[in-house]
Amino acid sequence: MATGTAGSLEARGAPSARPFLGWRMVGIAFVAQGVASSITLSPFGNFIIPLSEAFGVPRGTIGLGIPIAILLMGLLGPFVGRALDLGRARWLMTIGALVSGVGLIALAWAETLWQAAWLFGGLVCVGVGLFGMMPSMALVASWFVQRRGLALGVTVAGATVASYLAPASAEYLIQQLGWRQTLLLFGVGTLGVCVPLFGIWTIGRPEDVGQRPDGTRSTEGEAIVESPSAGMLGTGELARDPRLWQVAIGFGLILTSPIVLLGILVPFGKDLGFSGQEANLFFAAMVPFSLLGKLAIGALADLLPPRRSIVFVAALNVGVWAMLYLEPTYGLFLVTGAIYGLGIGGAAPLQGVVVGLCFGRANFGRAQGLGGLVAVPLMAAASVVSNLLLNATGHYQSGFILQMAWVTLGGLLLLSVRIPRSENEALSD
Repeated sequence: MATGTAGSLEARGAPSARPFLGWRMVGIAFVAQGVASSITLSPFGNFIIPLSEAFGVPRGTIGLGIPIAILLMGLLGPFVGRALDLGRARWLMTIGALVSGVGLIALAWAETLWQAAWLFGGLVCVGVGLFGMMPSMALVASWFVQRRGLALGVTVAGATVASYLAPASAEYLIQQLGWRQTLLLFGVGTLGVCVPLFGIWTIGRPEDVGQRPDGTRSTEGEAIVESPSAGMLGTGELARDPRLWQVAIGFGLILTSPIVLLGILVPFGKDLGFSGQEANLFFAAMVPFSLLGKLAIGALADLLPPRRSIVFVAALNVGVWAMLYLEPTYGLFLVTGAIYGLGIGGAAPLQGVVVGLCFGRANFGRAQGLGGLVAVPLMAAASVVSNLLLNATGHYQSGFILQMAWVTLGGLLLLSVRIPRSENEALSD
């Protein structure tokens, strides 16, 4: 009976009596992004030395966990995307948090490197793939159309905050308690915060509670989709659309920047004569401007044609690599960090806006998931190529030139995509 009532409300276009719940979903997605980053990539470097000493292996062996984690989470995309497009975010994200939390607790008791690798990859990373970056963005994209860029900007800010807080927290806990107890606390925290948050409060689609995207009546905006399944395409049809691969490769090339930069920035800064602490202040300068970029560029993408934002984001990222190529003074080094934050911060919400406009919210999860099959390996490969160039040449400049080329190519590829002016236009194509 309750289902029938919600369905009749949806059919008539009448709004639910309760306040619009979309911003609650944004808050949940913000937490999901923050936790996902905090238990995988952000504090990974803090665990490299303790784990290498505990298991008696080189630090580089432990460092392989970063590309492995990225690949594992990316490969889950198509399967996760289908479930998200069917409105199953609640159980998917809850299971993911449960798996990751249990994996972290088990990892705290690992006795061999192989045990640690299987637990991190098979449980922690797989669990994060069910509730982290892509699932949380798809959840928000289902609740917003007209304000999707701003909502996604707030969502991905969770990972930015984690990139600043998680390493410092992990380092403090490792020094005080040891790496095993730190992982145990991370696991208990993931279970205690995320499992009830996702299991009780998450709602996959506004229509499930008689609401509509953006909290708007069906007659007040052309971008409103009449039902969550309107315009749903077959997975094969999506895969045959060349725009999907253009968007995935284009943003994948731009997003090689943070993957490459994380691995080389501190040693490059030391080569310029800065201390390790001074080099790390690049990221401190980055964080506030990354938050600004996420919110400002996300909001602008809702109001202006996305092409302008694409040019802005690509140009800033090319400029960052050019400034590093010129071996900046310390003051300019920190300015480069701020510019980098502004440019790369806007890339994720901008990608969400473009995917939504091209494929509609009914296909958002699968479009993101399928695209990840090429974008994620591309980002992982860029890190490998950067290190190979460094080993072959003995300097960073060749890698910087290559990054300028990748980002430029990514921007040009995105500018070649025909992006609809609204989601309704995409559905009518």
